Amino acid sequence: MSFFKNTATRKKWMAIAGLIWLLYIVFHLLSLLYFHSGKEEFNEFYHWFSQTPFYGFMLLLLIATLTFHVITAVSRQFDNNTSAGARYQKSYPKAIPRLLAWGGAGALFAFIVFHFVQMTWLVDKADIYQSIISIFTSPIMWFIYIVGLVTLAAHLHHGLTNVLQTFGLSAKHHHATAIGIVLVIFAGFISLPMSVIL
Repeated sequence: MSFFKNTATRKKWMAIAGLIWLLYIVFHLLSLLYFHSGKEEFNEFYHWFSQTPFYGFMLLLLIATLTFHVITAVSRQFDNNTSAGARYQKSYPKAIPRLLAWGGAGALFAFIVFHFVQMTWLVDKADIYQSIISIFTSPIMWFIYIVGLVTLAAHLHHGLTNVLQTFGLSAKHHHATAIGIVLVIFAGFISLPMSVIL
Protein backbone atom coordinates (compact mmCIF):
# COMPACT_ATOMS: atom_id res chain seq x y z
CA MET A 1 0.00 0.00 0.00
CA SER A 2 1.22 3.51 -0.82
CA PHE A 3 0.54 4.66 2.75
CA PHE A 4 3.24 2.41 4.16
CA LYS A 5 5.71 3.58 1.48
CA ASN A 6 5.10 7.30 1.97
CA THR A 7 7.40 8.43 4.77
CA ALA A 8 5.87 11.92 5.09
CA THR A 9 2.33 10.54 5.37
CA ARG A 10 3.34 7.96 7.95
CA LYS A 11 5.14 10.63 9.96
CA LYS A 12 2.06 12.86 9.99
CA TRP A 13 -0.25 10.05 11.09
CA MET A 14 2.29 9.02 13.71
CA ALA A 15 2.23 12.63 14.98
CA ILE A 16 -1.59 12.59 15.06
CA ALA A 17 -1.53 9.35 17.06
CA GLY A 18 0.91 10.98 19.47
CA LEU A 19 -1.34 14.05 19.81
CA ILE A 20 -4.31 11.81 20.64
CA TRP A 21 -2.24 10.29 23.44
CA LEU A 22 -1.19 13.76 24.61
CA LEU A 23 -4.86 14.77 24.86
CA TYR A 24 -5.57 11.59 26.81
CA ILE A 25 -2.64 12.25 29.16
CA VAL A 26 -4.00 15.74 29.89
CA PHE A 27 -7.49 14.30 30.46
CA HIS A 28 -6.07 11.51 32.63
CA LEU A 29 -4.15 14.04 34.69
CA LEU A 30 -7.18 16.27 35.19
CA SER A 31 -9.30 13.30 36.25
CA LEU A 32 -6.61 12.09 38.66
CA LEU A 33 -6.49 15.50 40.30
CA TYR A 34 -9.93 14.64 41.70
CA PHE A 35 -7.90 12.49 44.11
CA HIS A 36 -7.10 15.65 46.06
CA SER A 37 -10.83 16.29 46.54
CA GLY A 38 -11.16 13.26 48.79
CA LYS A 39 -12.24 9.65 48.74
CA GLU A 40 -15.95 10.06 48.07
CA GLU A 41 -15.64 12.52 45.17
CA PHE A 42 -12.81 10.57 43.54
CA ASN A 43 -14.56 7.18 43.72
CA GLU A 44 -17.85 8.64 42.49
CA PHE A 45 -16.16 10.24 39.49
CA TYR A 46 -14.37 7.04 38.44
CA HIS A 47 -17.44 4.86 38.98
CA TRP A 48 -19.47 7.26 36.83
CA PHE A 49 -16.87 7.59 34.09
CA SER A 50 -16.25 3.84 33.79
CA GLN A 51 -19.96 3.36 33.03
CA THR A 52 -20.12 5.90 30.19
CA PRO A 53 -20.02 4.76 26.52
CA PHE A 54 -17.03 7.07 26.00
CA TYR A 55 -14.90 4.93 28.32
CA GLY A 56 -14.99 1.88 26.03
CA PHE A 57 -14.46 3.99 22.93
CA MET A 58 -11.50 5.73 24.58
CA LEU A 59 -9.83 2.41 25.43
CA LEU A 60 -10.18 1.12 21.86
CA LEU A 61 -8.87 4.40 20.43
CA LEU A 62 -5.88 4.43 22.78
CA ILE A 63 -4.94 0.81 22.04
CA ALA A 64 -5.26 1.39 18.29
CA THR A 65 -3.25 4.62 18.25
CA LEU A 66 -0.54 3.26 20.56
CA THR A 67 -0.16 0.14 18.42
CA PHE A 68 0.03 2.26 15.26
CA HIS A 69 2.48 4.70 16.87
CA VAL A 70 4.86 1.95 18.02
CA ILE A 71 4.73 -0.06 14.78
CA THR A 72 5.28 3.08 12.69
CA ALA A 73 8.21 4.25 14.84
CA VAL A 74 9.93 0.86 14.63
CA SER A 75 9.30 0.45 10.89
CA ARG A 76 10.56 3.98 10.16
CA GLN A 77 13.73 3.25 12.06
CA PHE A 78 14.27 0.03 10.10
CA ASP A 79 13.63 1.96 6.87
CA ASN A 80 16.19 4.59 7.85
CA ASN A 81 18.75 1.88 8.49
CA THR A 82 18.21 -0.04 5.24
CA SER A 83 16.78 2.32 2.61
CA ALA A 84 19.98 3.64 1.11
CA GLY A 85 22.84 2.15 3.04
CA ALA A 86 25.05 3.81 5.62
CA ARG A 87 25.02 7.24 3.94
CA TYR A 88 21.26 7.58 4.52
CA GLN A 89 21.20 6.44 8.11
CA LYS A 90 20.30 9.22 10.49
CA SER A 91 22.64 9.42 13.44
CA TYR A 92 21.25 10.21 16.86
CA PRO A 93 22.38 13.41 18.58
CA LYS A 94 25.49 12.86 20.68
CA ALA A 95 23.54 13.93 23.77
CA ILE A 96 21.00 11.12 23.19
CA PRO A 97 22.68 7.79 22.35
CA ARG A 98 20.59 5.36 20.32
CA LEU A 99 20.51 2.83 23.18
CA LEU A 100 19.24 5.47 25.60
CA ALA A 101 16.56 6.70 23.19
CA TRP A 102 15.19 3.24 22.42
CA GLY A 103 15.65 2.09 26.01
CA GLY A 104 13.56 5.03 27.22
CA ALA A 105 10.85 4.38 24.64
CA GLY A 106 10.81 0.69 25.55
CA ALA A 107 10.58 1.50 29.27
CA LEU A 108 7.68 3.89 28.62
CA PHE A 109 5.83 1.27 26.58
CA ALA A 110 6.38 -1.33 29.33
CA PHE A 111 5.12 1.15 31.94
CA ILE A 112 1.97 1.91 29.92
CA VAL A 113 1.17 -1.80 29.56
CA PHE A 114 1.92 -2.46 33.24
CA HIS A 115 -0.16 0.53 34.39
CA PHE A 116 -3.09 -0.51 32.17
CA VAL A 117 -3.08 -4.09 33.49
CA GLN A 118 -2.68 -2.89 37.07
CA MET A 119 -5.52 -0.36 36.96
CA THR A 120 -7.83 -2.58 34.90
CA TRP A 121 -7.54 -5.91 36.70
CA LEU A 122 -5.41 -5.57 39.86
CA VAL A 123 -7.14 -2.83 41.83
CA ASP A 124 -10.32 -2.80 43.87
CA LYS A 125 -12.79 -1.00 41.62
CA ALA A 126 -15.17 -0.54 44.57
CA ASP A 127 -12.63 1.72 46.29
CA ILE A 128 -10.08 2.91 43.75
CA TYR A 129 -9.07 5.77 46.07
CA GLN A 130 -7.82 3.32 48.69
CA SER A 131 -6.20 1.21 45.99
CA ILE A 132 -4.11 4.20 44.89
CA ILE A 133 -3.05 4.85 48.47
CA SER A 134 -1.98 1.20 48.81
CA ILE A 135 -0.02 1.40 45.55
CA PHE A 136 1.94 4.48 46.59
CA THR A 137 2.84 3.16 50.03
CA SER A 138 5.00 0.56 48.27
CA PRO A 139 8.63 1.65 47.57
CA ILE A 140 8.72 -0.64 44.52
CA MET A 141 5.64 1.05 43.06
CA TRP A 142 7.16 4.45 43.79
CA PHE A 143 10.24 3.45 41.78
CA ILE A 144 8.15 2.10 38.88
CA TYR A 145 5.98 5.23 38.85
CA ILE A 146 8.94 7.61 38.91
CA VAL A 147 10.69 5.74 36.09
CA GLY A 148 7.44 5.81 34.12
CA LEU A 149 7.00 9.56 34.65
CA VAL A 150 10.60 10.37 33.74
CA THR A 151 10.39 8.36 30.51
CA LEU A 152 7.00 9.93 29.76
CA ALA A 153 8.41 13.43 30.26
CA ALA A 154 11.40 12.71 28.02
CA HIS A 155 9.19 11.21 25.31
CA LEU A 156 6.71 14.08 25.49
CA HIS A 157 9.47 16.65 25.09
CA HIS A 158 10.93 14.77 22.12
CA GLY A 159 7.48 14.16 20.64
CA LEU A 160 6.21 17.72 20.98
CA THR A 161 9.24 19.17 19.19
CA ASN A 162 8.92 16.56 16.42
CA VAL A 163 5.19 17.22 16.02
CA LEU A 164 5.87 20.93 15.60
CA GLN A 165 8.39 20.20 12.86
CA THR A 166 6.08 17.69 11.19
CA PHE A 167 3.34 20.31 10.86
CA GLY A 168 5.71 23.03 9.66
CA LEU A 169 6.21 24.97 12.90
CA SER A 170 9.54 25.97 14.35
CA ALA A 171 10.39 23.72 17.26
CA LYS A 172 13.11 26.20 18.26
CA HIS A 173 10.60 29.01 18.81
CA HIS A 174 8.24 26.77 20.81
CA HIS A 175 10.90 24.92 22.81
CA ALA A 176 10.11 26.74 26.05
CA THR A 177 6.39 26.02 25.62
CA ALA A 178 7.10 22.30 25.13
CA ILE A 179 9.25 22.23 28.27
CA GLY A 180 6.54 24.08 30.20
CA ILE A 181 3.84 21.60 29.14
CA VAL A 182 6.04 18.66 30.12
CA LEU A 183 6.86 20.16 33.54
CA VAL A 184 3.20 20.90 34.31
CA ILE A 185 2.20 17.34 33.39
CA PHE A 186 5.05 15.85 35.43
CA ALA A 187 4.19 18.02 38.46
CA GLY A 188 0.51 17.08 38.24
CA PHE A 189 1.15 13.35 38.13
CA ILE A 190 3.79 13.41 40.88
CA SER A 191 1.37 15.26 43.16
CA LEU A 192 -0.59 12.03 43.72
CA PRO A 193 2.14 9.88 45.30
CA MET A 194 3.49 12.95 47.10
CA SER A 195 0.10 13.55 48.72
CA VAL A 196 0.02 9.92 49.89
CA ILE A 197 3.38 9.95 51.66
CA LEU A 198 3.27 13.50 53.04
